[in-house]
Amino acid sequence: ETDTQASVDHCGGCGRPCRIANGAGRCDLGTCRVATCTAPFADCNNNPADGCETNLSTDPRSCGRCGARCEPPNAVGVCTAGACRVLSCVGNVGDCNGNPADGCEVDTTTTLAHCGMCGSACAPTNATGACVASACTVAACNTGFADCDRSVTNGCEVDVRTSAANCGVCGRACAAGQTCQGGV
Repeated sequence: ETDTQASVDHCGGCGRPCRIANGAGRCDLGTCRVATCTAPFADCNNNPADGCETNLSTDPRSCGRCGARCEPPNAVGVCTAGACRVLSCVGNVGDCNGNPADGCEVDTTTTLAHCGMCGSACAPTNATGACVASACTVAACNTGFADCDRSVTNGCEVDVRTSAANCGVCGRACAAGQTCQGGV
């Protein structure tokens, strides 16, 4: 005689198998329940009718464990191998530290160390830089230097204390045969 209260093949009545999608069932007082799930699946909704319905390796609503949402701040997240990672950033921000917990954490429109994109430092030569609208600019030249060509790529390229072509300021040339000393 079959115990329909405990038999996995006849759970709750003859001919009623307790089969669980992506796992194994158990018959508990005639009710089919999830006994175990086959990795990486889990029964996140506690409904034996759909078994172990959640793939913890790829589901962004249950990434790695039930209920662990993959929603990095300022980003589109993706669940890969049960780990949340940043797929792409939203807006003018970057994921410069690679940590999905804080998502895309850097404003690349104003951050000197990551101007325009992660890792693009704004540090012009002989100058203090500024990141404005994702572009590196010269905010101020160091004492004794000037940005005569207005190119941020070489910063404040002229030493106006010694340059005969730019003595003291950009464009003021010394007369033929004269030298520039101390900007005069």
